[in-house]
Amino acid sequence: MLTIENLEVSYGRAQVLWGVSLNINEGEIIALVGANGAGKTTLLKTISGIVKQRSGKISYDGKPFDKLSSRDIVKMGIVHVPEGRKLFPEMSILENLMMGAYKVPKQEREKRLDQVFTLFPVLKERMKQLAGTLSGGEQQMVALARGLMAGPRLLMLDEPSLGLAPLVVERIFEAVMKIHQEGVTVLLVEQNVHEALELANRGYVLENGKIVLEGAGNELLGNEHVRCAYLGI
Repeated sequence: MLTIENLEVSYGRAQVLWGVSLNINEGEIIALVGANGAGKTTLLKTISGIVKQRSGKISYDGKPFDKLSSRDIVKMGIVHVPEGRKLFPEMSILENLMMGAYKVPKQEREKRLDQVFTLFPVLKERMKQLAGTLSGGEQQMVALARGLMAGPRLLMLDEPSLGLAPLVVERIFEAVMKIHQEGVTVLLVEQNVHEALELANRGYVLENGKIVLEGAGNELLGNEHVRCAYLGI
């Protein structure tokens, strides 16, 4: 579905990604884990077209798309839910959701609203409430729902559990699993390494801008380096 080959990305003279290669098959949950500053967010921004690569190749369904705009990438079905939610705080829940579907025909918007309200019933109850007045967990639900309103085939989630209480984190990961069960492929960037690898079919470990390990989620959980560096075991 998505193939990345020898990707290199820089901010000015500071190189962030070094020869990164990975692939995502349709129907998978892929976890991308690593420490702060490893380059995980930069990788998602590059896939989304927000950051341009210095070299390397990104292909979707076998076709290169590195020269497309972010808008065209979303139209292809690749949707990025950014770190920190990035909601419009002075807009209501419903208005934020509609921003995710601004190019979707009206009849399809109603169908997608029904789907996200089924997944997150609390959002339907509070649809007129301003997003800035919600709790962190509720804001993350809005961010996820807004991404779903765009109709993704590949949903990229950047740190969806960041700053949330353990019980809320559990609910968010349950929602991610339900989204996946409905046929959406997921690329999950997470510092919560144990939860991410338990959820994932496969995972990649990114350190200092390079992929240093890859494998099935349960295999990486048992890897000595992962256990020592990320799980404190």
